[in-house]
Amino acid sequence: MRKSVLVCLAAALFVLTACRRERAIEFDDSNPLALAPDVSWAVVVEPYAAFRTAAEWNAESGGHCRKGDILQILGKDFGEEQTVWYRFEGGWLPETAVAVYNNRFRAKTAADAL
Repeated sequence: MRKSVLVCLAAALFVLTACRRERAIEFDDSNPLALAPDVSWAVVVEPYAAFRTAAEWNAESGGHCRKGDILQILGKDFGEEQTVWYRFEGGWLPETAVAVYNNRFRAKTAADAL
């Protein structure tokens, strides 16, 4: 009898303290397209990757990015030899250089894990 009363009191105390905790949920709204359903995001997975001026391996380099960079995908093309290319603000990158996510928050989580 005494054990059951103590267990009930402990459970009640646990429930009351758990309910009293108020945590504010912070939402990062710095990027309005972060959760847009028609916008995809990419995380660079190569140590360094060169943007190409066209969706092909022989195109000129138009800039560089680093592992962990988060980029908004602006377009997609199927280049030579069945390679999928993604267009970004800086140029084109092959699918082997990036991992694609359906929102910026998932991309951020993946980039932080690299």
